[in-house]
Amino acid sequence: MTEEQPQLPEGAKSNQINVSTKKNSNFYVFLGKKYLEENDTVELHALGNAVSISVIAAEKLVRNDYAEFLEIKTKTITVSGNKGDSKKAKLFITLKRSEKFFENMEKFNQVREQNEAKKLEVENATKQ
Repeated sequence: MTEEQPQLPEGAKSNQINVSTKKNSNFYVFLGKKYLEENDTVELHALGNAVSISVIAAEKLVRNDYAEFLEIKTKTITVSGNKGDSKKAKLFITLKRSEKFFENMEKFNQVREQNEAKKLEVENATKQ
């Protein structure tokens, strides 16, 4: 498969995440939040079995008010492999950063810090 990727200007960062079945949806939620810190939009691209993982990750980002759905589209592409050519479904999900993104990231970081502090307290208490 040779799909032309648009050339980015010097110093620009891509907002595209290629979703794979090797990682779970929580990894892509984390990655999506990182991309949204630097970009207004993020695109999740998934092929074949990775489609469900990308849908779950996108839904979690939207449900937790980090992003809003901008566009969802599908395409059937031909993939060349050792068994010949085959057709696969490719899903493109474009998410836009929500208005409350930075506020929600701040709340998330505060809760994470509190949880880490509690974990340290429990570990120290069990050592004594």
